[in-house]
Amino acid sequence: MKTRTFILAAALGVCASMSAADITAVYTKKVDVGCDAHHPTLSPNGEVVLFTSEDYTGLKSFNLSTQEKSVIDQSPKAGFYPRFTADGNEIVYRTSIKEDGVSRDDVKRYSFVSNDKTQLMKHSKAVVNTPALVADTYAFAFAKKQAMEVSINGVKHEINPIEYGYRYLWPAVSPSATKLVFNEIYSGLFVSNVDGTEAKFLTSRGEFPCWVDDRFVVALSTKDDGYVITSAKIIAIEVATGKITELTDDSVRVDGLTAVEDKIVYTTEEGEMYVMNILINE
Repeated sequence: MKTRTFILAAALGVCASMSAADITAVYTKKVDVGCDAHHPTLSPNGEVVLFTSEDYTGLKSFNLSTQEKSVIDQSPKAGFYPRFTADGNEIVYRTSIKEDGVSRDDVKRYSFVSNDKTQLMKHSKAVVNTPALVADTYAFAFAKKQAMEVSINGVKHEINPIEYGYRYLWPAVSPSATKLVFNEIYSGLFVSNVDGTEAKFLTSRGEFPCWVDDRFVVALSTKDDGYVITSAKIIAIEVATGKITELTDDSVRVDGLTAVEDKIVYTTEEGEMYVMNILINE
């Protein structure tokens, strides 16, 4: 009887460990940053949000605690996917100029402590992507149409996780730098190991995906009429089980989002910013 009881308890334990968790939106509030806000990026501690204009011109920061806004850079493309260091004290971003009709990008580093800017890479015709610091690891991934390039501590390798992949979008490395979430334009949203192995389908529509933690990703689930997007709602997906939780309805036209463990910040097509506090239900 003891053996049978032990086996039953063990089986129940396995079932419990595989049970789905979800994310609940506790409350959502609008944040007045005094100007239009698009394409947000949250600091690791969730206190500071970077944002830019609709076409990525300029880069600003807003402290959600002090309500203080700062202009970091007013250059073209300065708001194109800036990256925080792990301590949140610095960011790495790029700017763009045109010389003889050709776009040239550079890479800059900005310190919130000293307000100093340092140019890490001069303007070049090369495709430039800013690295993200994940824990003590420099990790970055970017799409190259029919493949993605993943860089871990400067070691780059090209991956093509889906055999029939035609075009990849929005790859993002997980907080532990072990997983990758990405979108394949015709197939939907997937996760894989950072080396491209064990690709797993999550959902058919998932734009601007980002990690809440290693267990959850959030993304936009959109609908279109064949020409333009007609609705977009924020969804959370538990990677292990594939369970999807809708966090907003489709009445808000979301155009960008970012997340950390306890909150999601999103912006709308009208340039409004919202902060959603979330709770993970085990």
